[in-house]
Amino acid sequence: MAQLLISAARPKQFPETSQQEIVFVGKSNVGKSTIINGLTNRKNLAYVGKTPGKTRLVNFYEIDENLMYVDVPGYGYAKRSVKEQEQYAVLMEAYFSEREQLKGMVVIIDCRCDISDDDLMMIDLAKQKKLACIICLSKSEKISYSKLKQQSMKIGRMTGLPVYSFDSKTMDKFELIKQEIDKWTSEN
Repeated sequence: MAQLLISAARPKQFPETSQQEIVFVGKSNVGKSTIINGLTNRKNLAYVGKTPGKTRLVNFYEIDENLMYVDVPGYGYAKRSVKEQEQYAVLMEAYFSEREQLKGMVVIIDCRCDISDDDLMMIDLAKQKKLACIICLSKSEKISYSKLKQQSMKIGRMTGLPVYSFDSKTMDKFELIKQEIDKWTSEN
């Protein structure tokens, strides 16, 4: 059963667990909450907001006794104050330097957008930390199948990573992503 374990505002609040963790990263309002809800088959586990910048905490979702999904604040949201941006940087630095049980990263990109420098920075971080990593294109219902396929191939060639797509309505797409994550967490 999936449940929100804690929303941490400071590194001291990160839970002390031995569960493997999968972190979900991407720009503000890209669909991190949607993918977590889709992967857990729970409509309202993670809050889905229409306004960018709603996730300001590190949310830890306990999936089972072996796995935790972690939703971090989105990057690139311009309306955050300098102080909020500094707090975000401290939170992210602590998360990525302290979490030894981190197994993989899911980088979420809006399928209508090109890959950003921030996305590439997160992919580089995953490589440095030797994390399994995939890219998931969100909002796939917003463009044609042929454009989605072109975008998937372009980003796949550019990064060398597997690329999946999803939307909030097609549950079978989440199953493919879940299978990939299951492979990461079964490789102990």
